[in-house]
Amino acid sequence: MTETCILPDFTTGQTAEIIERLYGLGGTLRVLNGERDLNFLLHAENGQYVFKIANQDEPYGMLECQHQVLQRLQEHKVMPQLASSIESVNGRVIEVIISESGIHHYCRMLSYVEGQLLSSINHHNPELLEDLGKTLAQIDLSLQGFTHEALDRPLLWNMSDALTTLEEFKPLLASDERRILIEYFESHFRDRVLPLARDLREGVIHNDANDNNVLVGDDRSLGQHVTSIIDFGDMMYSWIAAEPAIAAAYAMLGKEEPLDAAVAVIKGYHAQLPLNEAEVSVLFDFICMRLCMSVCICAYQQSLEPGNKYLSISEKPAWTLLEILRDVIPEHATDLFRKVCN
Repeated sequence: MTETCILPDFTTGQTAEIIERLYGLGGTLRVLNGERDLNFLLHAENGQYVFKIANQDEPYGMLECQHQVLQRLQEHKVMPQLASSIESVNGRVIEVIISESGIHHYCRMLSYVEGQLLSSINHHNPELLEDLGKTLAQIDLSLQGFTHEALDRPLLWNMSDALTTLEEFKPLLASDERRILIEYFESHFRDRVLPLARDLREGVIHNDANDNNVLVGDDRSLGQHVTSIIDFGDMMYSWIAAEPAIAAAYAMLGKEEPLDAAVAVIKGYHAQLPLNEAEVSVLFDFICMRLCMSVCICAYQQSLEPGNKYLSISEKPAWTLLEILRDVIPEHATDLFRKVCN
């Protein structure tokens, strides 16, 4: 189940030459954050683009799947803005490049989507978080019936495999206290989620609506609102209820009243894609489990690539939130969620 996360090895100069050769574009390049892919923002004369060099283990089929999903979401007009694939001079949306060490990588060029990252906004009002939930539900509704063989894959971030992921990486945690905290939430997951698993619907979900994958716009008529969701690299076929729970988990980070943030996200999601009783019952456990997965996977990734600061961007606030949530009675949180889901 272990995945490689070491970033592709290409310099900015090498990347500029690749872009000129494959896309006929020139300009200035800036490296963007990435967990598995090497990403660049290209400022060209005719606009801005995002160039993505995939991790060496990323299969062609998953990139093809992402391209098809973006096309489908554009057809459904799910979001005000959405990245689109740019064809190379060869007429392809996915190309192959080779690093100096002889490693083959797939690469893509996407249109640049304007907006402010949710992570850079100091105050998240309830209306903005509710809009995030609505947007994710609209994505999931648009992807109902969508199939692609690449979605049937092992992934560290799969909620249904969470216990396996934690068992694999929990030994890498820095202290016994932290391992005990993870085991507390593992126990709740076994007791509260697994008995309801048969009643949890499945579908294609984005699976990673963290605050660095959410773009926000602001105008007089709409106020702050979600303009786009980016990075479909962790998309998969999984439990639908994991979608709002994942978004809620990240929305709760750093909040004085974290459950209020979760309530707003869940309220928005349920308004567009109603959750059933079993799904509402597991939301709190899904939130806690996503945070547990985040800190454990982070420990693993840092062991492979200790210099990549992006990998630990949410580690400290995630541990803080887990300590807070340990003192929350799960039934209390579920009652709050149940009220906004009628």
